[in-house]
Parts: sequence; structure tokens; C-alpha cells
Amino acid sequence: MIAPVATASLGVDGGPIFQILAIENLGLSATALGIALGFGLVSLPVQIYASRIPIERARQNMQLFLVLAALQAWLLALLVGVGATGGFAAVALGVTVTAEISVSVLYATAWQPLLASGLDTRGRQRLNSTWSATARGVLAGALILFAAFDSGGRSLFLVAVGALAIATAVGLNSIDAPESAPAPKPAATTPATALAPATRVVLVVFAAINIGAVPLWLVYLNKVLWPTANLGAIAAVQTVASMVALFAWKPTDGDVTRRALVAAAVTVAAAASIVTLDGPVGSGVQRAVVVGATAIMAGGITTSRVAMLEATHRVITSANTVRAFTLLDVVASTSLQVGLLISGFLIAASETSGTSLTDPYRAFVLVSAAMTIPAILWFKRTSARSEPTPSSL
Repeated sequence: MIAPVATASLGVDGGPIFQILAIENLGLSATALGIALGFGLVSLPVQIYASRIPIERARQNMQLFLVLAALQAWLLALLVGVGATGGFAAVALGVTVTAEISVSVLYATAWQPLLASGLDTRGRQRLNSTWSATARGVLAGALILFAAFDSGGRSLFLVAVGALAIATAVGLNSIDAPESAPAPKPAATTPATALAPATRVVLVVFAAINIGAVPLWLVYLNKVLWPTANLGAIAAVQTVASMVALFAWKPTDGDVTRRALVAAAVTVAAAASIVTLDGPVGSGVQRAVVVGATAIMAGGITTSRVAMLEATHRVITSANTVRAFTLLDVVASTSLQVGLLISGFLIAASETSGTSLTDPYRAFVLVSAAMTIPAILWFKRTSARSEPTPSSL
């Protein structure tokens, strides 16, 4: 339950709590944020190497991730507490880079592989939806509290996040470490561990979903579209919308890619509604459009991710579970980082844009959302060809 709040506080994938403190407490620019959040790209070799970590180390990896998260949260608490500015405040950018690496190397090599080895398809979907929804609810409340605090309160908030992370790490001692699967015979090593075509295509799908998943949205609102917006409230809207989408997910043994397609189409429609607005917004109708589109995009992106995550579980083999999910995290996090990096520069360009239709940031979000649909259709065709025919059973 602490992981979503911790990652949001440390700026992983552009975490909303980190965006708020970076803008309001540390005075960091959109360009600096984009560069730092995209800097995780240099860790790709380490992330790829992490796919070799055996599953029996999953518990230790989770514990180490939580301990590191606590230390990073406490460092941010110090920066906020002393009112850091300038070069001292830029230390926070280093925190978010190392946090992104620890998620990819430690968390990603543990969580989904554990689910793949211990749960059936319906149990896995319930955990990936209901548990995640509850965690998002906690995060929504945390966002509202964080936005309402002054600098001292925000510093104490981050101290508490670190303490809870340590307590969770200690609590994991009661969980038995999973056993590794029997090693395949040498002759079968290559075909058993090679990624299937559908698995490779799903990497493309997650890249398409994540690269334009409204990166640095709070920064964009503050700098361009809605400077007077309550960032905590907008972040809470995003989080609650994701939570509702997760609670609405019904486990199924049927085709989940249809849900992903519908969600992607809805996301495109919401992105298109924002492109038509003149900024900065002032009327109540414009504000309602922004809030509504924010909620719809958050819910649509969440549904697409849950659906495609379940689709991934169905196309991987037990022999390459850790490898497949680690590479999936590498692609997902890398595409998010690319989106964050691009967005930092596009937001700066959008500040001088004359009309909404030529706003570089909103154009990027719309085009990226639209590209998700053909990517999902490609996966659907590829996975259908990979299914065994009755004659081959």
C-alpha cells in the first residue's frame, strides 16, 4: 500500500507529489524536470541486466527497494524543510533519477513475477485492479493533504512516508521467499526463454501507452493552461479517476484487448477536447472541460494498462517470467521517461505559443494517444496468430 505514495513522492514516472513540491517548494523549471525525469534512460543497461535476477530474490529486492525509498524520501524532506533553492534544490532531481532506477531494478523484478507464479488469471486481475484501486485511494487522500500543508508539514509528510516504507520492509520478513523454477534442459534453453512475437509486440503497446500518458500534466497546467489551478485537487482527480477505473475492472477469462481498445479511444477523445481550448482557461466551462478530460484520460490510460498487463501474463511462458516482466518495465519506464523529457521542452515552448491548436504539448499528447490504437490492434492480430489451432492441440 505504501509503494504508490512512495513512488509519487519520489517522482517515479513523473509522480504528482514530486511535481507539486518541485514547482511550489523547490522552484524547479519544467525543462529541468523533464531532463531529470528522462535521465533514467542512461540506466538501461543496468535495467536489462536485472532481468537475470532469480525469482527467489524477490522478497529481498522488495525490502531493499523500500529501504532506499525511505532514505530518498527523508532526503527530500530535508530539502523541503530547509527551503532549498538553486543548485541545492537540484539534489531533488538526483533523488528522482535514482528512485526510477531502483523501481526498475528491484521492484519490477519482484512484484509481477510473484503474481505470475502465485495466482491464476482471475486472482491476478483482482489484485492488479482492486488492490491498486485501494492504493490509489490512499494516494488521492495523500495528495490533498500534501497540497494543503505548508513547507514544514510537507517535510513531515515525507518523513512519515519513509518511516512507513521501513515498517513495510520489516513486515516482509514474514513472507517466504519463492522457489525458483527448475532449470530447462540445455537443448531447450533458447526456445524456452525466447520472447514470443506477441510478447515483443506488447512491449510496443506499453511504449505507445506510456510515452504520451499526459507527462508533467501538473507542470503544464501551472505554467501554461491553468496557472491558478489547485494542483493538489487536479492530481487527486487523476488519482481518483484511476481508482474508479480499477474498481470497475471485472476479472474475465475472455479477450481483454477489446477493453484496451475502447479505453484508448476514449482517451483520444478526451485529449482532443483539450486541444480546442484557448489558454489560459478562465470560464467555468473551460475549467470543467479540463477537469473532465483529466479524469477521462487518467481512467482510460489506467484501463488500457490493466488490460494489456493481463494480456501480457497470457502470452509469456513460465521459463521467461522474470525476463519478460523486467523488459516490460524497462520499456514502460523508458517510454515514460522519453515522454517526460520531451514534455519538459514542449511545455517551455508552449508558454510562448499563440494559439491552442499550435500548442506543442497538447499536440504531442493527442498524437501519442492516437498511436496507441494501432499498437493494440497489432498486438491483437499477433496474439491471435500465436494461439494454438485445434489440430495442433
